[in-house]
Amino acid sequence: FLASSPTVSPGKVAFQEADFFTFSVEDDQRFDLIYDYTFFVAIPPTRRADWGRQMNTLVKPGGFLITLIYPLNPKRDDGPPFFVEKSHYIDVLGESNWERVIEKVPENSIESHFGYEFLVVWKKL
Repeated sequence: FLASSPTVSPGKVAFQEADFFTFSVEDDQRFDLIYDYTFFVAIPPTRRADWGRQMNTLVKPGGFLITLIYPLNPKRDDGPPFFVEKSHYIDVLGESNWERVIEKVPENSIESHFGYEFLVVWKKL
């Protein structure tokens, strides 16, 4: 899907290591794509709104956010990982800011994750 998207330019990849919550970039340096694999569930639920604000800031319009939502079950009060549902992402990203372009159970995963994860690809509007 992403390879066929006209908004993804091949050949330019950058990895950043920084404090996510304080990291900032100029508008013309915002990201085409951010991949969140279990970061959201590792932060305390009280910081999730901060995560949503930061994703809205860092992903440029037309860019993508890939979220691998894990673990979906069982509900638990301790963590990390903290309990998560798909709706938790919508709550903090803002439904009017993003379009869900892919929602599915991953086809390839490790055996212990089957039934406990879900993939959502979001396009920033």
